Amino acid sequence: MQIDNISANSILARQQAQDLQGNKDVEKARGFADELKAAQKNTLDDPEYRQKLKDACKGFESMFIQMMWKEMRKTVPEDSLFGESNGEKIFRDMLDTEMVDRMSEAGGFGLADVMYDQLTSQYQARKDMDARARAAWEAKGRKIDLPG
Repeated sequence: MQIDNISANSILARQQAQDLQGNKDVEKARGFADELKAAQKNTLDDPEYRQKLKDACKGFESMFIQMMWKEMRKTVPEDSLFGESNGEKIFRDMLDTEMVDRMSEAGGFGLADVMYDQLTSQYQARKDMDARARAAWEAKGRKIDLPG
């Protein structure tokens, strides 16, 4: 059966494709919901999560030092007498990377510590504010459902 150049098979095929797309969207939504539930469990009350946050702050500081070091290196003029070979440039980049890694391991500039303290204090302040709000509502005889 064909109606206006559209066969019944093409209609069924289009409907099946839409159903498959709908199933994919539902699976994406479920996956996202699962990720949100996992993220809610990742709080700074968990020592493993605190360590991950500390490592991320150290990684950011290392990356920042690396970028700063490269920009500083650009200000040093090249050897105009003999020039520089590609091998020397590659070796200098490797040396710079190693120096930055060593600086980061030795404590860096303290940027990672400042970032970690700032992030954890914000979390603690939010947690304290939620506790005070919950206590105030419960003192009035009301029930409140706050996250955390």
